[in-house]
Amino acid sequence: MAQSIWLFAILSHLTSLAACISVTSTRYWNITNDPQGSARLNGLAFQQHALATFNDHQYVAVYSTSPKGYGNHYVNLGRRRVSPTVGEWQYFAFTDYEQKTLDEHNTISMGISGDGKIHLSFDHHDVPLNYRASTTGIATTLPSSWTQSTFGGTIMHSLPGSTGPWTPLTYPRFERLPNGDMLMEFRIGKSGAGDSYMHRYSSSTGQWSPVGKYLQGQDNNAYINGLTATPGPEGHTVFVSWTVRETPDASTNHDFYFAYTDDDGRTWRASSGQPVAKPIVPTTPGVKVYSIPQNSEIMNQEAQCADDEGRFHALMRDRSAGGPARFYHYLRTPGSSGAFSKRAINVGISTPPYLSYRGKIAAWGDNVLAILPDAPKSTVTVWAATAGQDYRDWELLGTIANMAGEPGVDYERLERRGVLSLFVRQGGAFGERKVQVWDFVLAA
Repeated sequence: MAQSIWLFAILSHLTSLAACISVTSTRYWNITNDPQGSARLNGLAFQQHALATFNDHQYVAVYSTSPKGYGNHYVNLGRRRVSPTVGEWQYFAFTDYEQKTLDEHNTISMGISGDGKIHLSFDHHDVPLNYRASTTGIATTLPSSWTQSTFGGTIMHSLPGSTGPWTPLTYPRFERLPNGDMLMEFRIGKSGAGDSYMHRYSSSTGQWSPVGKYLQGQDNNAYINGLTATPGPEGHTVFVSWTVRETPDASTNHDFYFAYTDDDGRTWRASSGQPVAKPIVPTTPGVKVYSIPQNSEIMNQEAQCADDEGRFHALMRDRSAGGPARFYHYLRTPGSSGAFSKRAINVGISTPPYLSYRGKIAAWGDNVLAILPDAPKSTVTVWAATAGQDYRDWELLGTIANMAGEPGVDYERLERRGVLSLFVRQGGAFGERKVQVWDFVLAA
Protein backbone atom coordinates (compact mmCIF):
# COMPACT_ATOMS: atom_id res chain seq x y z
CA MET A 1 0.00 0.00 0.00
CA ALA A 2 2.87 2.35 0.77
CA GLN A 3 6.04 3.12 -1.11
CA SER A 4 8.99 5.30 -0.19
CA ILE A 5 11.42 7.28 -2.27
CA TRP A 6 14.48 9.09 -0.97
CA LEU A 7 14.97 12.51 -2.50
CA PHE A 8 18.43 13.91 -1.81
CA ALA A 9 18.10 17.34 -3.39
CA ILE A 10 21.21 19.51 -3.47
CA LEU A 11 19.82 23.01 -3.37
CA SER A 12 22.24 25.91 -3.32
CA HIS A 13 20.15 27.94 -0.91
CA LEU A 14 20.32 25.19 1.73
CA THR A 15 24.06 25.57 2.26
CA SER A 16 23.95 29.10 3.66
CA LEU A 17 20.64 30.27 5.02
CA ALA A 18 20.17 33.51 6.88
CA ALA A 19 17.77 31.53 9.05
CA CYS A 20 20.59 29.10 9.97
CA ILE A 21 18.25 26.18 9.29
CA SER A 22 18.70 23.61 6.57
CA VAL A 23 17.05 20.45 5.30
CA THR A 24 19.50 17.56 5.26
CA SER A 25 17.17 15.06 3.57
CA THR A 26 13.63 14.75 2.27
CA ARG A 27 11.57 11.60 1.92
CA TYR A 28 7.94 10.86 1.12
CA TRP A 29 5.50 7.97 1.33
CA ASN A 30 2.31 7.36 -0.63
CA ILE A 31 -0.23 6.41 2.05
CA THR A 32 -3.33 5.67 -0.06
CA ASN A 33 -5.30 6.82 -3.08
CA ASP A 34 -7.41 9.83 -2.19
CA PRO A 35 -11.17 9.11 -2.38
CA GLN A 36 -13.04 9.98 -5.53
CA GLY A 37 -15.40 12.95 -5.48
CA SER A 38 -15.65 16.73 -5.57
CA ALA A 39 -15.08 17.17 -1.81
CA ARG A 40 -11.78 16.79 0.01
CA LEU A 41 -12.04 14.41 2.96
CA ASN A 42 -8.31 14.26 3.65
CA GLY A 43 -6.06 17.24 4.22
CA LEU A 44 -8.13 19.97 5.91
CA ALA A 45 -6.79 22.62 8.26
CA PHE A 46 -9.12 21.73 11.15
CA GLN A 47 -7.96 18.10 11.42
CA GLN A 48 -6.21 18.14 14.80
CA HIS A 49 -4.49 15.79 14.29
CA ALA A 50 -4.32 13.52 11.22
CA LEU A 51 -0.64 12.73 11.79
CA ALA A 52 0.91 12.34 15.25
CA THR A 53 3.92 10.78 16.96
CA PHE A 54 3.74 9.07 20.35
CA ASN A 55 7.01 7.77 21.81
CA ASP A 56 8.87 6.04 18.95
CA HIS A 57 5.92 5.51 16.59
CA GLN A 58 4.02 7.74 14.22
CA TYR A 59 0.31 7.32 13.46
CA VAL A 60 -1.82 8.52 10.56
CA ALA A 61 -5.61 8.59 10.15
CA VAL A 62 -6.91 8.75 6.59
CA TYR A 63 -10.00 7.99 4.52
CA SER A 64 -9.81 5.58 1.60
CA THR A 65 -12.53 4.32 -0.75
CA SER A 66 -14.28 1.16 0.47
CA PRO A 67 -14.86 -1.85 -1.82
CA LYS A 68 -18.34 -0.45 -2.58
CA GLY A 69 -16.70 2.31 -4.60
CA TYR A 70 -17.69 5.92 -5.18
CA GLY A 71 -19.11 7.73 -2.16
CA ASN A 72 -18.22 5.00 0.36
CA HIS A 73 -15.17 5.42 2.57
CA TYR A 74 -13.39 3.69 5.43
CA VAL A 75 -11.36 5.27 8.21
CA ASN A 76 -7.85 3.80 8.06
CA LEU A 77 -5.23 3.91 10.81
CA GLY A 78 -1.54 3.52 10.05
CA ARG A 79 1.55 3.28 12.21
CA ARG A 80 5.31 3.07 11.71
CA ARG A 81 8.41 3.22 13.85
CA VAL A 82 10.27 6.53 13.45
CA SER A 83 13.01 6.18 16.09
CA PRO A 84 15.78 5.16 16.22
CA THR A 85 15.22 4.21 12.58
CA VAL A 86 12.29 4.72 10.23
CA GLY A 87 10.25 1.59 9.50
CA GLU A 88 7.55 0.69 7.02
CA TRP A 89 3.92 1.66 7.42
CA GLN A 90 1.31 -0.82 8.66
CA TYR A 91 -2.39 -0.14 8.07
CA PHE A 92 -5.85 -1.42 8.75
CA ALA A 93 -9.34 -0.18 7.85
CA PHE A 94 -12.30 0.13 10.20
CA THR A 95 -14.79 -1.87 8.15
CA ASP A 96 -17.69 -1.53 10.60
CA TYR A 97 -18.47 2.05 9.58
CA GLU A 98 -18.81 3.52 6.09
CA GLN A 99 -18.49 7.27 5.68
CA LYS A 100 -20.86 8.28 2.86
CA THR A 101 -21.05 12.08 2.88
CA LEU A 102 -19.00 14.05 0.36
CA ASP A 103 -18.62 17.06 2.64
CA GLU A 104 -15.27 18.64 3.50
CA HIS A 105 -16.34 19.14 7.13
CA ASN A 106 -16.50 15.37 7.68
CA THR A 107 -12.82 14.74 8.32
CA ILE A 108 -10.95 12.56 10.85
CA SER A 109 -9.18 13.90 13.95
CA MET A 110 -6.92 11.80 16.18
CA GLY A 111 -5.50 12.11 19.67
CA ILE A 112 -3.19 9.89 21.72
CA SER A 113 -3.40 10.22 25.50
CA GLY A 114 -0.59 9.51 27.93
CA ASP A 115 -1.95 6.05 28.78
CA GLY A 116 -1.30 5.00 25.17
CA LYS A 117 -4.96 5.08 24.12
CA ILE A 118 -5.68 6.26 20.57
CA HIS A 119 -8.84 8.36 20.18
CA LEU A 120 -10.60 9.02 16.86
CA SER A 121 -13.52 11.28 15.95
CA PHE A 122 -14.84 11.46 12.40
CA ASP A 123 -17.65 12.16 9.93
CA HIS A 124 -19.29 15.24 11.42
CA HIS A 125 -21.19 18.18 10.05
CA ASP A 126 -23.96 19.17 12.42
CA VAL A 127 -24.62 15.56 13.45
CA PRO A 128 -24.24 13.53 16.69
CA LEU A 129 -20.76 12.72 17.96
CA ASN A 130 -18.88 9.80 16.36
CA TYR A 131 -16.07 8.68 18.67
CA ARG A 132 -14.05 5.54 19.18
CA ALA A 133 -11.03 4.70 21.31
CA SER A 134 -8.53 1.88 21.37
CA THR A 135 -7.76 -0.39 24.24
CA THR A 136 -5.58 1.29 26.85
CA GLY A 137 -1.89 1.08 26.10
CA ILE A 138 -2.03 0.21 22.41
CA ALA A 139 0.53 2.96 21.72
CA THR A 140 2.75 1.90 24.63
CA THR A 141 2.63 -1.90 24.60
CA LEU A 142 2.74 -1.90 20.76
CA PRO A 143 0.96 -5.15 19.85
CA SER A 144 2.62 -6.94 16.96
CA SER A 145 -0.73 -7.41 15.24
CA TRP A 146 -2.05 -4.14 13.78
CA THR A 147 -5.71 -4.83 13.03
CA GLN A 148 -9.14 -3.50 13.89
CA SER A 149 -9.61 -6.32 16.41
CA THR A 150 -6.36 -5.37 18.12
CA PHE A 151 -7.50 -1.76 18.33
CA GLY A 152 -10.76 -2.73 20.02
CA GLY A 153 -13.52 -0.30 20.81
CA THR A 154 -16.85 0.49 19.19
CA ILE A 155 -18.33 3.71 17.88
CA MET A 156 -19.85 5.83 20.65
CA HIS A 157 -22.02 8.92 20.45
CA SER A 158 -20.97 10.33 23.82
CA LEU A 159 -17.73 10.47 25.82
CA PRO A 160 -17.63 7.90 28.64
CA GLY A 161 -17.99 9.61 31.99
CA SER A 162 -18.87 13.03 30.60
CA THR A 163 -22.07 14.92 29.80
CA GLY A 164 -23.25 16.56 26.59
CA PRO A 165 -24.63 18.16 24.53
CA TRP A 166 -23.37 15.91 21.73
CA THR A 167 -25.25 17.27 18.71
CA PRO A 168 -25.26 19.02 16.29
CA LEU A 169 -21.48 18.60 16.38
CA THR A 170 -18.72 19.70 13.97
CA TYR A 171 -14.92 20.13 14.06
CA PRO A 172 -13.74 17.74 16.81
CA ARG A 173 -10.17 18.37 17.98
CA PHE A 174 -7.85 16.59 20.41
CA GLU A 175 -4.85 18.05 22.23
CA ARG A 176 -2.67 16.05 24.62
CA LEU A 177 -1.59 17.91 27.75
CA PRO A 178 1.98 17.72 29.06
CA ASN A 179 0.81 15.53 31.97
CA GLY A 180 -0.67 12.94 29.56
CA ASP A 181 -4.32 13.89 29.96
CA MET A 182 -6.12 15.18 26.88
CA LEU A 183 -8.63 17.83 25.86
CA MET A 184 -11.33 17.38 23.23
CA GLU A 185 -12.99 20.46 21.73
CA PHE A 186 -15.81 20.87 19.21
CA ARG A 187 -18.60 23.14 18.04
CA ILE A 188 -22.22 22.53 18.97
CA GLY A 189 -24.56 24.43 16.67
CA LYS A 190 -24.26 25.60 13.11
CA SER A 191 -22.15 28.01 11.10
CA GLY A 192 -22.99 31.52 12.23
CA ALA A 193 -24.84 30.27 15.33
CA GLY A 194 -22.85 27.93 17.56
CA ASP A 195 -20.89 27.48 20.78
CA SER A 196 -17.62 25.71 21.57
CA TYR A 197 -17.36 23.00 24.24
CA MET A 198 -14.44 21.24 25.89
CA HIS A 199 -14.01 17.90 27.68
CA ARG A 200 -11.01 16.45 29.52
CA TYR A 201 -9.76 12.87 29.44
CA SER A 202 -7.93 11.48 32.46
CA SER A 203 -5.13 9.02 31.69
CA SER A 204 -5.30 7.72 35.25
CA THR A 205 -9.03 6.87 35.25
CA GLY A 206 -9.68 6.34 31.53
CA GLN A 207 -12.76 8.57 31.79
CA TRP A 208 -13.88 11.89 30.34
CA SER A 209 -15.28 14.81 32.31
CA PRO A 210 -17.00 17.97 31.13
CA VAL A 211 -15.09 21.25 31.11
CA GLY A 212 -18.13 22.91 29.61
CA LYS A 213 -18.96 25.65 27.17
CA TYR A 214 -16.05 28.07 26.95
CA LEU A 215 -16.86 30.08 23.79
CA GLN A 216 -20.40 31.28 23.18
CA GLY A 217 -21.76 32.93 20.07
CA GLN A 218 -23.76 36.14 19.99
CA ASP A 219 -25.79 35.41 16.87
CA ASN A 220 -22.47 34.14 15.50
CA ASN A 221 -19.87 31.48 16.25
CA ALA A 222 -16.15 31.26 16.87
CA TYR A 223 -13.83 29.42 14.47
CA ILE A 224 -10.68 28.50 16.36
CA ASN A 225 -7.21 28.16 14.87
CA GLY A 226 -6.56 25.26 17.24
CA LEU A 227 -5.83 24.26 20.81
CA THR A 228 -2.16 24.48 21.78
CA ALA A 229 -0.87 23.12 25.08
CA THR A 230 2.62 24.10 26.19
CA PRO A 231 4.57 23.63 29.45
CA GLY A 232 4.44 26.64 31.77
CA PRO A 233 6.14 27.76 34.99
CA GLU A 234 3.49 26.13 37.19
CA GLY A 235 2.21 23.30 35.06
CA HIS A 236 1.00 24.05 31.57
CA THR A 237 -0.93 26.61 29.54
CA VAL A 238 -3.46 26.09 26.76
CA PHE A 239 -3.77 28.79 24.10
CA VAL A 240 -6.68 29.37 21.73
CA SER A 241 -7.18 32.01 19.02
CA TRP A 242 -10.15 32.51 16.76
CA THR A 243 -12.18 34.59 14.36
CA VAL A 244 -15.96 35.10 14.43
CA ARG A 245 -18.64 34.71 11.77
CA GLU A 246 -22.30 35.78 11.67
CA THR A 247 -23.47 33.65 8.74
CA PRO A 248 -22.46 30.50 6.82
CA ASP A 249 -20.76 32.85 4.32
CA ALA A 250 -17.02 33.05 5.00
CA SER A 251 -16.99 36.68 3.90
CA THR A 252 -18.52 37.54 7.29
CA ASN A 253 -15.41 36.35 9.18
CA HIS A 254 -14.01 39.22 11.22
CA ASP A 255 -11.47 40.12 13.94
CA PHE A 256 -8.74 38.18 15.74
CA TYR A 257 -9.36 36.94 19.29
CA PHE A 258 -7.12 35.23 21.85
CA ALA A 259 -7.40 33.71 25.33
CA TYR A 260 -5.46 31.26 27.47
CA THR A 261 -6.09 28.95 30.41
CA ASP A 262 -3.73 27.61 33.07
CA ASP A 263 -6.23 25.08 34.45
CA ASP A 264 -7.34 23.21 31.33
CA GLY A 265 -10.32 25.37 30.49
CA ARG A 266 -11.95 25.83 33.87
CA THR A 267 -10.95 29.52 33.95
CA TRP A 268 -9.65 31.82 31.21
CA ARG A 269 -7.60 34.97 30.79
CA ALA A 270 -7.18 37.57 28.09
CA SER A 271 -3.71 38.21 26.64
CA SER A 272 -3.12 40.89 29.28
CA GLY A 273 -3.57 38.31 32.05
CA GLN A 274 -6.96 39.75 32.97
CA PRO A 275 -9.42 37.03 34.08
CA VAL A 276 -12.44 36.72 31.80
CA ALA A 277 -15.81 35.18 32.56
CA LYS A 278 -16.75 31.86 31.01
CA PRO A 279 -18.25 31.34 28.53
CA ILE A 280 -16.27 33.91 26.56
CA VAL A 281 -18.34 35.93 24.07
CA PRO A 282 -17.11 38.24 21.27
CA THR A 283 -17.83 41.29 23.44
CA THR A 284 -15.88 39.97 26.45
CA PRO A 285 -13.43 42.76 27.37
CA GLY A 286 -9.83 42.10 26.37
CA VAL A 287 -10.18 39.04 24.14
CA LYS A 288 -10.34 40.89 20.80
CA VAL A 289 -6.73 41.62 19.89
CA TYR A 290 -7.10 42.95 16.33
CA SER A 291 -10.13 44.52 14.66
CA ILE A 292 -10.42 43.19 11.12
CA PRO A 293 -13.66 44.03 9.27
CA GLN A 294 -15.90 41.65 7.40
CA ASN A 295 -15.12 41.17 3.70
CA SER A 296 -11.37 41.16 4.47
CA GLU A 297 -10.87 37.64 3.06
CA ILE A 298 -10.02 36.16 6.47
CA MET A 299 -9.91 32.39 6.33
CA ASN A 300 -11.30 30.75 9.44
CA GLN A 301 -9.44 27.91 11.19
CA GLU A 302 -5.97 28.56 9.83
CA ALA A 303 -3.16 27.72 12.27
CA GLN A 304 -1.38 28.35 15.57
CA CYS A 305 1.46 26.94 17.70
CA ALA A 306 3.73 27.78 20.65
CA ASP A 307 7.53 27.67 20.83
CA ASP A 308 9.95 26.47 23.51
CA GLU A 309 10.14 29.92 25.11
CA GLY A 310 6.37 30.20 25.53
CA ARG A 311 5.76 32.52 22.60
CA PHE A 312 2.42 32.06 20.87
CA HIS A 313 2.30 32.14 17.06
CA ALA A 314 -0.66 32.19 14.70
CA LEU A 315 -0.99 32.19 10.93
CA MET A 316 -3.94 33.90 9.24
CA ARG A 317 -4.46 35.85 6.05
CA ASP A 318 -6.44 38.99 5.25
CA ARG A 319 -6.39 42.07 3.05
CA SER A 320 -7.14 44.64 5.73
CA ALA A 321 -4.02 46.63 4.84
CA GLY A 322 -5.36 47.27 1.35
CA GLY A 323 -4.43 45.49 -1.83
CA PRO A 324 -4.47 41.69 -2.14
CA ALA A 325 -4.65 39.30 0.80
CA ARG A 326 -1.43 38.29 2.51
CA PHE A 327 -0.41 35.72 5.09
CA TYR A 328 0.31 37.26 8.49
CA HIS A 329 2.41 36.05 11.41
CA TYR A 330 0.76 36.86 14.75
CA LEU A 331 3.24 36.77 17.65
CA ARG A 332 2.59 37.02 21.40
CA THR A 333 5.55 37.43 23.71
CA PRO A 334 5.95 34.95 26.60
CA GLY A 335 4.44 35.40 30.02
CA SER A 336 1.11 35.87 31.70
CA SER A 337 0.66 39.34 30.17
CA GLY A 338 2.27 38.92 26.77
CA ALA A 339 2.08 41.55 24.02
CA PHE A 340 0.95 40.89 20.44
CA SER A 341 2.39 41.95 17.10
CA LYS A 342 1.19 41.22 13.57
CA ARG A 343 3.48 41.23 10.56
CA ALA A 344 3.04 40.19 6.93
CA ILE A 345 5.03 37.13 5.85
CA ASN A 346 6.71 38.56 2.76
CA VAL A 347 7.89 35.51 0.86
CA GLY A 348 7.98 34.46 -2.78
CA ILE A 349 4.57 32.88 -3.24
CA SER A 350 1.47 33.82 -5.19
CA THR A 351 -1.22 35.98 -3.65
CA PRO A 352 -3.49 33.55 -1.77
CA PRO A 353 -6.81 33.48 -3.64
CA TYR A 354 -9.93 33.98 -1.57
CA LEU A 355 -11.08 30.65 -0.04
CA SER A 356 -7.89 28.98 -1.21
CA TYR A 357 -6.00 26.41 0.82
CA ARG A 358 -5.04 27.22 4.39
CA GLY A 359 -1.51 26.90 5.74
CA LYS A 360 0.16 25.81 8.96
CA ILE A 361 2.65 27.31 11.39
CA ALA A 362 4.94 25.25 13.62
CA ALA A 363 7.79 25.84 16.07
CA TRP A 364 11.16 24.10 16.27
CA GLY A 365 12.93 25.35 19.38
CA ASP A 366 12.40 29.08 19.12
CA ASN A 367 12.42 28.96 15.32
CA VAL A 368 9.17 29.13 13.37
CA LEU A 369 8.18 27.26 10.21
CA ALA A 370 5.40 28.49 7.93
CA ILE A 371 3.97 25.78 5.65
CA LEU A 372 2.20 27.78 2.96
CA PRO A 373 0.15 26.43 0.06
CA ASP A 374 0.67 28.30 -3.19
CA ALA A 375 -2.67 27.49 -4.80
CA PRO A 376 -2.03 29.02 -8.25
CA LYS A 377 1.17 26.96 -8.55
CA SER A 378 -0.29 23.80 -6.92
CA THR A 379 2.58 23.64 -4.44
CA VAL A 380 3.19 23.62 -0.70
CA THR A 381 6.20 25.65 0.38
CA VAL A 382 8.12 25.43 3.67
CA TRP A 383 9.70 28.61 5.10
CA ALA A 384 11.75 29.24 8.25
CA ALA A 385 12.40 32.29 10.42
CA THR A 386 14.32 32.76 13.66
CA ALA A 387 13.69 34.50 16.97
CA GLY A 388 17.15 36.05 16.77
CA GLN A 389 16.05 38.03 13.71
CA ASP A 390 12.63 38.85 15.18
CA TYR A 391 11.07 36.43 12.68
CA ARG A 392 11.88 38.70 9.74
CA ASP A 393 14.39 36.40 8.03
CA TRP A 394 12.05 34.03 6.16
CA GLU A 395 13.95 31.58 3.96
CA LEU A 396 12.67 28.82 1.72
CA LEU A 397 13.46 25.30 2.95
CA GLY A 398 11.56 23.21 0.43
CA THR A 399 8.70 22.88 -2.04
CA ILE A 400 6.26 20.02 -2.61
CA ALA A 401 4.78 19.94 -6.11
CA ASN A 402 1.32 18.82 -7.27
CA MET A 403 -0.52 19.73 -4.08
CA ALA A 404 -4.28 20.31 -3.79
CA GLY A 405 -5.08 20.42 -0.11
CA GLU A 406 -4.18 21.83 3.27
CA PRO A 407 -1.09 20.42 4.98
CA GLY A 408 -1.13 18.84 8.43
CA VAL A 409 1.87 18.84 10.79
CA ASP A 410 3.15 16.26 13.25
CA TYR A 411 4.06 18.74 16.00
CA GLU A 412 5.39 16.13 18.43
CA ARG A 413 7.94 14.71 16.00
CA LEU A 414 9.11 18.17 14.99
CA GLU A 415 9.59 19.28 18.58
CA ARG A 416 11.33 16.13 19.82
CA ARG A 417 13.12 14.80 16.74
CA GLY A 418 13.71 17.80 14.49
CA VAL A 419 11.78 16.20 11.64
CA LEU A 420 9.01 18.15 9.93
CA SER A 421 6.44 15.51 8.96
CA LEU A 422 3.63 16.79 6.74
CA PHE A 423 0.31 15.15 5.86
CA VAL A 424 -0.59 16.29 2.34
CA ARG A 425 -2.98 15.56 -0.51
CA GLN A 426 -1.93 15.55 -4.15
CA GLY A 427 -3.80 17.09 -7.04
CA GLY A 428 -4.79 15.18 -10.17
CA ALA A 429 -7.39 12.65 -11.14
CA PHE A 430 -8.92 10.00 -8.90
CA GLY A 431 -6.84 6.85 -8.98
CA GLU A 432 -3.69 8.89 -9.47
CA ARG A 433 -3.68 11.44 -6.67
CA LYS A 434 -2.27 10.21 -3.39
CA VAL A 435 -2.44 11.10 0.25
CA GLN A 436 1.19 11.40 1.31
CA VAL A 437 3.45 11.89 4.32
CA TRP A 438 6.59 13.96 3.69
CA ASP A 439 9.57 14.08 6.07
CA PHE A 440 11.99 17.03 6.10
CA VAL A 441 14.96 16.33 8.39
CA LEU A 442 16.12 19.67 9.80
CA ALA A 443 19.50 20.91 10.99
CA ALA A 444 20.48 24.17 12.63
